[in-house]
This record gives sequence, structure tokens and C-alpha cells, in this order.
Amino acid sequence: MVWLGGLITLVSIVLWVYAFFDALTTPAQEVRNLPKVLWMVVIALFMPVGSILWLFLGRPRQAVAPADGSAPPTTQAASADDLDPSDFAKPSDSPHPLGPDDDPEFLRRLKRRIDPEE
Repeated sequence: MVWLGGLITLVSIVLWVYAFFDALTTPAQEVRNLPKVLWMVVIALFMPVGSILWLFLGRPRQAVAPADGSAPPTTQAASADDLDPSDFAKPSDSPHPLGPDDDPEFLRRLKRRIDPEE
């Protein structure tokens, strides 16, 4: 019977951590029913109940695809929360290298320093 109490405690802690970090990383303009800061307080103070309330009442709704199979409309990025990290890996149109590993001259000098006999 003790293991059941431990299991319930573990599930409560995992749910609390998930809800807390989900609320923390959700953009403020997408949070429903309460301001984001207030949701964080509710989740932190009311451990099992606050997490469940966040999941059902505060979390943003997922976009549902239309029945005709077309893609849902896209929106422009409004803040840094909406940026995709893969956007930064794309090559730029800059005439000069962005980093040392993009500069062929730097790489040649580095290779000469590592292996001067070559």
C-alpha cells in the first residue's frame, strides 16, 4: 500500500513539473483565461489542482486542420518566443564570413599553426 502512495506522489510531481515548464515556455499571448504570471502562481501554489487546471483551462488550444485537407493558415512571428532555431543555421547573404569556421583564410592559418611542416 505504501508503493501506491509513492506512485501517486511521483505522478503528481511529474505532472507539476510538466505543467510548470509548459506554462513557462508558452508565449504570453497564447495563454487562455488568466495572465501567464497568474497561471505560474496557481501552478506553483496549488500543486496537483493547479497543474490540472493549467492543462484544461490555460494551455493554448492546438490548431485543428480543416476538413478539406488544406493546411491551417500561418502567422508572422510576433516575438522571440516564435522564432525557430533552424532559421539561424541558414547561410546569410553577407559578403564577409560570420564566424571563424566560415573564413577560409582563418582555416588555412589554423591548419598551418597545427601542422607547420605541411
